[in-house]
Amino acid sequence: MVIQSKQQIREQQMLALKDFLGNPDAATVMDRLYQSLFSDPDFKQANTVGVTLSMAGEVSTAPIIAAVQSTHRQVVVPRTLPHRQMEFVRLDDRTNLKATKFGTREPVGGHVVAKSAIDVLIVPGLAFTRDHYRIGFGGGYYDRFLTGFTGCSIALATPPQIFDQPTGKLNRLINKLIKLFFSMGSVG
Repeated sequence: MVIQSKQQIREQQMLALKDFLGNPDAATVMDRLYQSLFSDPDFKQANTVGVTLSMAGEVSTAPIIAAVQSTHRQVVVPRTLPHRQMEFVRLDDRTNLKATKFGTREPVGGHVVAKSAIDVLIVPGLAFTRDHYRIGFGGGYYDRFLTGFTGCSIALATPPQIFDQPTGKLNRLINKLIKLFFSMGSVG
């Protein structure tokens, strides 16, 4: 078995995810993933949910943010700091956002929420093993943040993001992986 580097996997997964999200049947798959997340007991009981502001080519977090806010719970989004650290800031209608050099949007100013106050953290990634390890985008921000995180970490994985092939050192373990196993031809 040939073991790929993380960079090779990242490149392969970015293309696979882009192809998947461009497929007309992807909306049905995504709706099923969101509904699975929304019915998860940890997600339903969380008062504060941490989630990224997704970009094009990524799994959209807009439905997650809308679901949390519609139940009057708190959404917090990341802001990057020096030394590949990050903090989470409350997201509401007064939050000012700016684009970073990486193309992501993050809050300017705002109320920082302590790591210990985040009940559920929705963790992004490019690939996930069946036993809940992830390969992220390469910055290490989430790996650092998850160190000492006591809430529940959850990732959503589209079918092409489930990865069986071992690599070298993997990123941090995620508590829960919400996934669906079927091909696009069997959606419907």
